[in-house]
Amino acid sequence: MHGFTEPDSGFLNIYSKRSDHWRRQKPQQVMVRNKYYHQSWVPEGVDPNVLEKRLGNELEPKGLSSLRRLVASPNELDDADTANILQYLEFQRIRVPRQADMAKELAKTAITMEMMKTAEGQQALALGRVVVKDSFRFEFMRTAMGSISPYFGRMVWEVVSSEEGAEFLTSDSPVSFCNIDFPPPTEAGIGLYGTVVLFPLDSRHLLLLKHPEFERGEKRSSDQLPRSLDHEDGVVEVRTGAVWDREGVGRHNRVMYQLSQDVVVASSKSTLDAAVEKVTVG
Repeated sequence: MHGFTEPDSGFLNIYSKRSDHWRRQKPQQVMVRNKYYHQSWVPEGVDPNVLEKRLGNELEPKGLSSLRRLVASPNELDDADTANILQYLEFQRIRVPRQADMAKELAKTAITMEMMKTAEGQQALALGRVVVKDSFRFEFMRTAMGSISPYFGRMVWEVVSSEEGAEFLTSDSPVSFCNIDFPPPTEAGIGLYGTVVLFPLDSRHLLLLKHPEFERGEKRSSDQLPRSLDHEDGVVEVRTGAVWDREGVGRHNRVMYQLSQDVVVASSKSTLDAAVEKVTVG
């Protein structure tokens, strides 16, 4: 979040879709859920904050360091940097409340449908409802890790800059998927050739990931990749030098706003206002 602060004050400009409210806050106060990674149910002797400590000591520092190198010195990226970025992007995708809430809803629906197949299950549903505990969120993160990074690893990476006076915003869903056949707020799956990954790095830089087959015109945007990826280890193609004008940056910001769960963040209120106004007006 520090890359999206006001240059002079260090504050973030924040807009909430749910409350239709704008505010300014310091980065450490934004999008914070108390004890979000605290696991109170772990056995005695196991640190309930082990995940948060690992994130703070390993995954986040390594990922951010490699992303800074991607922007400043892309030719110096090594295998460790690539692995750090892949892991960081994947966890940034699945860790957010939007993805956790979606996974819990899918689990609840699946359990309910299974219970409806028997008379006993139907009777139980008539007396109560299915509740998915918060601990399922950790099971979701555990099983999901490793399922998205193979797609990221086969894509073309492009670091895009904004022209002077234009700035990218970010959101509570910072790693977002966009496909022209599924306009926002619908979010397409990563397994479609036309799906593009958007990850704002800071107010002046965006990481854009694209499947090469769609970019070359070999596949349509809604064509599906094979369920089992046959992808050998290789070199990730990294591109730099592209500069988006104000209109291009604005289109991206509107997409990020529509794909956010609630909160969007920028280094200026005018950037937020432009994205919200354009989407609201249509």
